[in-house]
Amino acid sequence: MPDYQLGEWDLSKIAKSPKSPQFQKKINEIHTISQKFEKIKSQLDPKMSSKKFMKILEEIETISEKMSMIGGYASLSYSADTQSDEATSLLTTISKLGSDISNKILFFDLWWKTQVDEKNAKRLIKDSGELSEYLNHKRLIAKYSLSEPEEKIINTLDVTGISALVKLYDKITNAYEYKMKIGTKTKTLTREELTNFVRSTNAKTRENAYKTLLTKYSENKGVIGEIYQNIVLNWRHEGVDIRGYKSPISMRNIGNDVDDKTIESLLQVCRKNSPVFQKFFLQKAKMLKMKKLRRYDLYAPASSKIKEKKYPYDKSVKLVFESLGKFSPRLENYAKKVFDEKHIDSSIRPGKRDGAFCSTLTPKITPFVLINFTGKSRD
Repeated sequence: MPDYQLGEWDLSKIAKSPKSPQFQKKINEIHTISQKFEKIKSQLDPKMSSKKFMKILEEIETISEKMSMIGGYASLSYSADTQSDEATSLLTTISKLGSDISNKILFFDLWWKTQVDEKNAKRLIKDSGELSEYLNHKRLIAKYSLSEPEEKIINTLDVTGISALVKLYDKITNAYEYKMKIGTKTKTLTREELTNFVRSTNAKTRENAYKTLLTKYSENKGVIGEIYQNIVLNWRHEGVDIRGYKSPISMRNIGNDVDDKTIESLLQVCRKNSPVFQKFFLQKAKMLKMKKLRRYDLYAPASSKIKEKKYPYDKSVKLVFESLGKFSPRLENYAKKVFDEKHIDSSIRPGKRDGAFCSTLTPKITPFVLINFTGKSRD
């Protein structure tokens, strides 16, 4: 039997079943400590000692960590099966809880952004250690903050607004099944399995893979387009019209702690050097003996004679360990923990979220990794 096998992750170390008394106990505990934290509001003073200030930050960290754990459980459960009514219901419930808790501790965030003078802010930041960047960034975005009642309204409406739209999109698109003729047989594929064929050495197969994928989305373009349009409008209305950011991209840039000038410089360099990509595509067309590349040929192998290897899961895992070990034994050990603790979901299943991600719930526990393993080198 191989050492590593395809399978689902084990979330039991985060929390027990949502129906268990232990899970409800975790929720009750979050309510209790957040209600206790609300009493700090009357004690806030820009001239408070650094020690007292750090104690408040530690309490916020505790609340955030506990919320992240059960929020992570709900999110990871949903990613593993977006078609599960139980997982969907849990995610909605925990999202609402997250909104309620955020609103309870919101007063401190706004106090720090808008009511602490510059002199005291610098003093408190100086003694904050590794939290200094976090605190500086909060001050940076202060001018885009709203009043406490307004912020609470946005937090509450996000659960049934933009977050609900994203969840609806995931639920619709992750339920898609794709029928494609491969050789003499017609197979039913997930998106992850289908997209492997866009890298086929056969030009007709690549074209069929693209058309099969796009046809499915086209069949539902009305609903998907409406979801996308409303998400975009929500982003602009809140960011530009309500908060006062210069543009929708400014909201993203500042949220990522990057200034607009830096991003614009990056975009200018990309535009200036776009001929590099054009030369690459012209060269690739020659290699494929085509006059001009089609959309279907962007990921085509450089030669039709190339036969891509298929890697067993066990061998793939060990290759990753070996590669990381040559670079850093420490990284190799971190990677092994993900597998040893069953923090990886690797099998392809109907309803599972496509793509891949790594989720760090708190620095204290090993991250969770989602992949859809197909045995290809890119996996």
